[in-house]
Amino acid sequence: MTTSLFFLMWGLATALALPLLLPFHGRGVEGVPAFMAANVLAVLSMLAYAAADIVPPGAYVMVSNAAWTCSAALVYIGVRQFFGLRPHILRTTVLCSLCMFGFALLLYRNDSLVARIMLFSLYTCVLMAATGTVIFRQRKRIQTGGVVLYLLLAFFGVVGIQALRAFVYGAGLAAPVSLLQPSAWSLFFIVCGSVTVPAMFLALLFLIQTCQAEKMQAALTFDSLTQAYSRRSIMDALEHDLQRCERAGGKLAVLVLDIDHFKSINDRYGHAAGDTALRHFASVVQNAVRSSDRFGRLGGEEFVLLMYDCDPASALVQAQRVCDALRDTPLYLQGLEVPMTTSGGLASYQPGDSADVILARADVALYQAKEQGRDRVVMAWSGRGVVRAAGGQPAGAALALEETAGSTA
Repeated sequence: MTTSLFFLMWGLATALALPLLLPFHGRGVEGVPAFMAANVLAVLSMLAYAAADIVPPGAYVMVSNAAWTCSAALVYIGVRQFFGLRPHILRTTVLCSLCMFGFALLLYRNDSLVARIMLFSLYTCVLMAATGTVIFRQRKRIQTGGVVLYLLLAFFGVVGIQALRAFVYGAGLAAPVSLLQPSAWSLFFIVCGSVTVPAMFLALLFLIQTCQAEKMQAALTFDSLTQAYSRRSIMDALEHDLQRCERAGGKLAVLVLDIDHFKSINDRYGHAAGDTALRHFASVVQNAVRSSDRFGRLGGEEFVLLMYDCDPASALVQAQRVCDALRDTPLYLQGLEVPMTTSGGLASYQPGDSADVILARADVALYQAKEQGRDRVVMAWSGRGVVRAAGGQPAGAALALEETAGSTA
């Protein structure tokens, strides 16, 4: 009776993950239906042993083993689905079916407890190790520290316990007994299982929650169309860089870029082509700049590049590299080559600059570049008292523009 209570508590502890998985099923997260079904079957496996006093022995053993066999298979399939991999449903179903057939033979035709223990443990080891391997190979897709370690400990913890169980009984270190018999080893494996199995399902829940949170954070951090930093993120980064400059006397160059004749692309080829042009522009710029530079989208076809620890001369060379890269990488729309160019305004940090002031200086330089024929960068060397108007246009006093760089193609 005491052992049955252990299994009842084990089943209830495993079931705790189910209501927490339900919201993700409603959101259509891949793999969650398989995880939920696996959880239900794992709970059924524990409850079958908990009901051993009122169910015929042949029935509860077969129900428990079959339920766990399917549960382990569904966990493996669900993890692959979650990561967008081919789920291997056919091969996993075949393996699961063969295992259940083996249980039936070893229970009803040639009753062998040792053979059933070995089959159960080895099958669990194979499926859980395969699942852990999938997680390890996909670890770079999980950015939050410690999550992968917890997942691997949970899955390989199950593997370790089942491997030890197979070794103990297979090597004859202990007499094989049912988990319902209160021997030292059976109690040890029940206690370990009541920890590792619920931990495995909580690890799956942790995996889903972490990845969903990272996706939400990425949606806030990056522009969904171009994968450049979002306006909010790039403005936060600019404020941070300005604070660094003020504290440590650092150097910062801000380059505001605008795609030349972007409206004509939309008008001639349609808005879908305009989106393609924006993605093309962002890709070219990000490939042309330093890995330490931060590139973001302010809105529409206007972007900004933050170059920390970059003096004005180096920033001008970098800006020219961006213009050259875009000019040398044509865009293809509807089978036609569409040349793209950009105009830029470059401003360097001056003591006391705020984000609005340095962007306003860069804006004035940008509009000067447009007036001078586009496909070029104009540098704003000095200026004060300019703020960025609500519509994005610079307002206030005119700034001194002392140097022009870029092609005039």
